Amino acid sequence: MTRGGLRTGPRREPARALQPRLLFLPPAGGPYAEDGRDRFAARPADLDGLPGYQVFGARPVEARRLFWYRWIAGHQISFSLWRVISDIVLRHGDDAPSEREIDTLVACVDGYSAMLLYSSTVPREHYHAHLRPRMALQHPAFSGAWAPDYRPVRLLLRGRFGWQADRSGSALADAVDRNHRTHDHIADHLVPDGKSLLQKTAGVTKAGVTPDKEDLYDNFFLTIRRPVSHAEFLAQLRERVVELASDLAENGLFPEVDGRHHPVVTSRSDPVMRPLITDVVTAVARATRLAADVREEVRA
Repeated sequence: MTRGGLRTGPRREPARALQPRLLFLPPAGGPYAEDGRDRFAARPADLDGLPGYQVFGARPVEARRLFWYRWIAGHQISFSLWRVISDIVLRHGDDAPSEREIDTLVACVDGYSAMLLYSSTVPREHYHAHLRPRMALQHPAFSGAWAPDYRPVRLLLRGRFGWQADRSGSALADAVDRNHRTHDHIADHLVPDGKSLLQKTAGVTKAGVTPDKEDLYDNFFLTIRRPVSHAEFLAQLRERVVELASDLAENGLFPEVDGRHHPVVTSRSDPVMRPLITDVVTAVARATRLAADVREEVRA
């Protein structure tokens, strides 16, 4: 398995030396800023001709730098896809989105599944030695439930909108099923005992999501809330997809660490997830292209 169905374009530079950077998003539930006063619409990153990638990396990597980068970048892309999902479902509520918007929801859910895989390519031992302790230092009960943009996405993934039961939503139902299976598989892979940081501190730290916890979550993933135009939002997403493709082209999906590869999804895994192995870039690039058509108009 090699190229993931992508055209092999000119060789690109590695992803900014694998240096995470700030992501700027509007406040969760808030509107975009007006276009026209920023520089982002003029030179959007090019998603054509993104390079393909080898599944297994051909050379050793600097593990701490690479997997910190992937943990941050994968989450930041997920936050952006969640925002696109939110823009659609919060606009419509129980009224069915258009066919084009349903296609966008499918692409964004699949893109999110791809980012779950990309972020979790970290070897389990490295995750527990480096990434999980850093999250625990941010807060001992650090939890994905604190992600400000996730609430509308949770409703969609739980099938809470009436229009999701319609037969026309079967493609979305399949994408949601793929996401659940991917999330569960990765959670079992990284944390075999099944206990999140939040569960490990149950009864010790105060439960519930507060604005302070949302800020802690954003800060850990280098995410800043401020006025952001739709053009700037899309530009940041495109740039990260280009960087992700460069990373994978340089290092492979499953890099060589300590003399061996550490595959998360294999040929023996759930067949629903196996296409993700070669489709990480394809999935997130498709979601990004469709996201350009979604523009929030009114938010209650």
